[in-house]
Amino acid sequence: MKRIARSRFLATTAALAAAPRVVRAQALEKLRLTGVVTDDLTPVFYAIQHGAYQKPGLDLELIPASTGSNATQAVVSGTYELGKGSPLGALIAHLRGLPITIVGNGILAEVKNPFTLALVAADSPMKTAADLNGKLCSSAALNDLNALAVMAWVDKNGGDSKTLRWVEIPNSAAAAALAEHRIDLCSLNEPQLSAAVTGGQCRVFASSYAAIANSFVGTIFIAQPEWASKHGDTIKRWARVTYEAAAYTNAHHAETAQMMSDATKIPLEVIQKMTRVNAATTGDPGLLQPAIDVAARYKILPRAFPAKEAYFGG
Repeated sequence: MKRIARSRFLATTAALAAAPRVVRAQALEKLRLTGVVTDDLTPVFYAIQHGAYQKPGLDLELIPASTGSNATQAVVSGTYELGKGSPLGALIAHLRGLPITIVGNGILAEVKNPFTLALVAADSPMKTAADLNGKLCSSAALNDLNALAVMAWVDKNGGDSKTLRWVEIPNSAAAAALAEHRIDLCSLNEPQLSAAVTGGQCRVFASSYAAIANSFVGTIFIAQPEWASKHGDTIKRWARVTYEAAAYTNAHHAETAQMMSDATKIPLEVIQKMTRVNAATTGDPGLLQPAIDVAARYKILPRAFPAKEAYFGG
């Protein structure tokens, strides 16, 4: 990712306003975004903290959600304009005809920067994908992106994903369940990932996301299609600021550590040691296509389709 200076980021966001003096004289347009407060919202927090959304006339308010599903429901019901959540949930909703459209890309799941890995107990004898056949695996939600990646990895590396058994276990409890041999494998995200490995309870078994693609979208931003069709310019201004902020924060993880520690309540020393996520700097639907294709292959989605169909203006 090309490094950019803070001054350039601020100058670019200032330039987004076509008539700065008019914008300052007018009331800012209110825009509410809801989602689980995790490291993937770093660009949004950074842009809010530096007043970047205000320059093109937006007043963005971030409302914490307990789950991605709750965020999606809040958008569908019209409670909030924007939501952040799982791409698979949004894609299933799209195919079911629910009023959801993707208006932006969130984090990138990257093999070179893994914030999610498949783990086994430190003393587990398992070494190969075939060793997993018939074993009990966990993910935070059944058929989520983590589970999909594990299934695809197992099949790609000589095992049989059809023999896997699955159970839902929250990220906060998965490492303990693994260490106590109540499960055989879990797919764990940061910050629990680093804690489990450095604590000696678990060891890395596979970089399972590689079975989907070397880089693809791991979270997305959604809106109601009817609202989006009436506020296309609002979406463009929000997206420009967010992507410009992402280009900056991707290259300055150390600078944003304290900010995200305050936002997520994760201790600063943990934030500084864990793998920080990178965010997309473009709304390219092609970044989501690999997840769609693999999810359809494993029947998590009923069919594959061009990712562009699920995006606003697609």
